[in-house]
Amino acid sequence: MFCFVSYADTNASTEAVDAFRAPFQNRVVAADEDAFERAFSALMNNLTARVVNGSGTSSSPAPMFATGAAVYDSGAPNGTMYGLMQCMRDRTAAECDQCLQESVRTLTSCCRGHVGGVVFAYSCYMRMEIYPYYNLALDGPPLLAPAPMIFAGGERRVQVAIMPSSLWPLLLLRLFILVMVASNLSTGTTTTPPIAFEDPTNPFTSVDCRPSSSSAAPSPSPSSKDTGNDMFQDNVNVLLGQLPSSAATTGFASLSGGEGTDRAFVRGLCRGDTKRGDCQACLVLAVLAINSRCNSSSRRAGIWYDDGSGGGVPAPMFCFVSYADTNTSTASEDAFRAPFQNVAVAADEDAFERAFSALMNNLTARVVNGSGTSSSPAPMFATGAAVYDSGAPNGTMYGLMQCMRDRTAAECDQCLQESVRTLTSCCRGHVGGVVFAYSCYMRMEIYPYYNLALDGPPLLAPAPMIFAGGERRGKKPVDVTLAIAIPVGTVVATIVFLCVFLYRRKVNRKKTPPDNCSSIEEDIGYVELDQLNLAVLRAATNNFSEENKLGEGGFGEVFKGTRTLHNGEDIAVKKLSQDSSQGFQELKNELVLAAKLKHRNLVQLLGVSLQEEKLVIYEYMPNRSLDTFLSDPVRRHQLDWSKRFTIICGIARGLLYLHEESRLKVIHRDLKPSNVLLDADMNPKISDFGIARAFSGDQSRDITRRPVGTLGYMSPEYAYWGHVSTKSDILSFGVIVLEMVTGRRNNSAYSGTSDSISVLSHVWDKWRAGSMADVVDPSLAESGYPESEVLNCIEIGLLCVQENPVDRPDASAVVLMLSSPTSTADDRRAPSGFTESDGPARSDARSSDGGVLLVSDKKSSITTVSENEMSISELQPR
Repeated sequence: MFCFVSYADTNASTEAVDAFRAPFQNRVVAADEDAFERAFSALMNNLTARVVNGSGTSSSPAPMFATGAAVYDSGAPNGTMYGLMQCMRDRTAAECDQCLQESVRTLTSCCRGHVGGVVFAYSCYMRMEIYPYYNLALDGPPLLAPAPMIFAGGERRVQVAIMPSSLWPLLLLRLFILVMVASNLSTGTTTTPPIAFEDPTNPFTSVDCRPSSSSAAPSPSPSSKDTGNDMFQDNVNVLLGQLPSSAATTGFASLSGGEGTDRAFVRGLCRGDTKRGDCQACLVLAVLAINSRCNSSSRRAGIWYDDGSGGGVPAPMFCFVSYADTNTSTASEDAFRAPFQNVAVAADEDAFERAFSALMNNLTARVVNGSGTSSSPAPMFATGAAVYDSGAPNGTMYGLMQCMRDRTAAECDQCLQESVRTLTSCCRGHVGGVVFAYSCYMRMEIYPYYNLALDGPPLLAPAPMIFAGGERRGKKPVDVTLAIAIPVGTVVATIVFLCVFLYRRKVNRKKTPPDNCSSIEEDIGYVELDQLNLAVLRAATNNFSEENKLGEGGFGEVFKGTRTLHNGEDIAVKKLSQDSSQGFQELKNELVLAAKLKHRNLVQLLGVSLQEEKLVIYEYMPNRSLDTFLSDPVRRHQLDWSKRFTIICGIARGLLYLHEESRLKVIHRDLKPSNVLLDADMNPKISDFGIARAFSGDQSRDITRRPVGTLGYMSPEYAYWGHVSTKSDILSFGVIVLEMVTGRRNNSAYSGTSDSISVLSHVWDKWRAGSMADVVDPSLAESGYPESEVLNCIEIGLLCVQENPVDRPDASAVVLMLSSPTSTADDRRAPSGFTESDGPARSDARSSDGGVLLVSDKKSSITTVSENEMSISELQPR
């Protein structure tokens, strides 16, 4: 059953209420999206007309209510869709029609081709599924094979087909932001000066919090409750909740609400080349950040948000959010500038400055006058390039400028001129810089950070020129021939290479994954996050009592919640520590990755709650973590070899998905037994992506200045030098495999007759001695185990913990070796650079005649290895 209840202080709906939409979707996508969309459009048109006009079958049980069906695939078992629409009965026909049209557009934008969807609104309700969920006696015969048609209000476009899988958690997150920002967060405070600071995790994120403007009501005394500011802050919070969806379509929105001195004004802007889904995601995170950084005494605030993902094409998403108590900017806001710079300086500063001046003049004119290429994706936005050193590898600079779209051309020109002067005075000759302002944004780098297709050819060899506001000096001559020939050739070669790369990546994505040990994404239905508010979560966890506590870490604590979801399932609630700034960053990281990652061997994120407490809700794992079994001698007996091998295979499949099959290449960075959770059937699921790193495109490695993780599971190149790659996770996996075989933790030392200092060295000592039975967990002998399978896992574990990351297999090779073992017990080679108990050894030692020395426990033999490049080798661990 479904019902709706609301209350308000007026009988008329507000603009915010009319704009509210809460969409949900089924993740399954129809095989023939076009046929599905034609049937959907026909059915929605039919139902809308029947609800609005009161026509349809005489069996309709209520006014302004209609149901119906349409066939989209006559040959499929579930080839019929079922629709339902209803309006509030106190709405006029025009209001009902407008509400339903907007709801259909909302479902169209987020969920094209998905075989189920629901949209909630204050004045209407709609739902579509491919199974009956109402009394079919209400319907006439289903609509048959509709021709292609356009739904009133816009075509359901093919271009958005790639977006739904990443968009739904962001839409769900918007619901919780709305709940959070609708709460009264303020108490009585005194007026404070403006606060401007950078986000330490994102180098291009800045926040500016300001007290009341001169036009606002005076601040109360500290002893009184600031009820006036409470109302203003409530208005701000409601508008911030609406901003991401309002600005997502065009990339800009300006909203207002409230009366008198409590009236609030909110603006949001995404960078002009940002896609719709990325724009909405950026604004969601910016709203979260500005609420956490600016307290309730701030009457004016702004945030320039960057997700911190670094360079590349497409560029990191950038957006701006501000709120104020007036619709006009103040003198202090007009003067506000937040400059950032690249520390590197150009070798020829004069030539660099001439190119910079020419480029800034060109971009400013295009932004202010609306001139430039026809490919500009947004108003008051321009990009371009200029050559400053035709002989250098990075001799081209790339610029980007943008103004707030509610500013006049004169205001935009003045803002950009002042921003250029700011960057000129602080950072002359530096090869990169960003300047944030309330009315405009500019950036310059010597590498591409936006889609180069937006540009025309780069500016060539500019003569010395004066930029408005001051001369950027320089008079060195430039070789015109080289300046023309080299950049043009470079641009042509870059475009050709980019086209070939994008085509090959598109082809590779269409390949079917292997059946054996392959990744199969689970279907998920709706998660009714309106039930997961703070009150419900407190009741489910017994007010976060110790009895419900499952564990804790540096981020906070985890609690069990009982019978919380609509289907009665238990949940796990992660409660982030109030004192942990790391916890907030982990939360943002998990929310972004949750939009991309869905797999049966990854723990599913169900939602978040941001009321008073920062809470993240996951599916509940009854058997807790793998660590609880390995560290408990009694529970370890429950893990027979069949269960252990299933767990090893499941972790490998999860890594394969993260490293190669997901939309992003994700490095977990903290894979260990405590982060491997077990469901009721002992299936493993990798958890805790708070410190994971996501790579895009063909990037496979990175360098971090602050390695994080757990000693004993960190690769040496990562722990010592900060080199992070997929091979870092593979080493962690190898340690876990050897722990599963031996039943011992890697940090537990061996004593007695063994000289080994750890599990890894102990396994290698026994492997070299040929006595592998001594390393197997004694508890496995009671239930028995297949020796060949255990031996194969030991080989894989030793191969994964090679010191040189090049020698470690990737996830796909691990899955292949687990499912089709080909190695033999007689072919044993020492892992490269592995440290033995009695000193270091080299596995690739060569004899004087060029053969490879194979180390064994009895004697050394020399095998001459052919260097014939046409040889065919069998895949097996070394």
